[in-house]
Amino acid sequence: MLEYAEKLTIAPSSMTEDDIESLRKAGWDDRDILDIVHVCAYFNFRVRVVDGLGLTHTEARYEAARENRLKAAVMAAQQGAALAPDIWGISAELEPTPKIET
Repeated sequence: MLEYAEKLTIAPSSMTEDDIESLRKAGWDDRDILDIVHVCAYFNFRVRVVDGLGLTHTEARYEAARENRLKAAVMAAQQGAALAPDIWGISAELEPTPKIET
């Protein structure tokens, strides 16, 4: 599902029926797929409005993001996992996430 949402975000015109069929094979029904598309589209709309207007986040927003990333790292470590790589380089804006010892 995350790969689908990423592709829809990065290359929406390349979406095909095969992409939808992959979601169905993974257990998502048509209502789920519609919800996935709506959430992805809404998020991308909001990001483009903010970017298009040249708005920036406050330091409080960055601090909240840092705290949430740390919480996610702790939760992942508790499950014996690590956070996924930051392929977009977003963490660089937030400062490196500390290593969590398990």
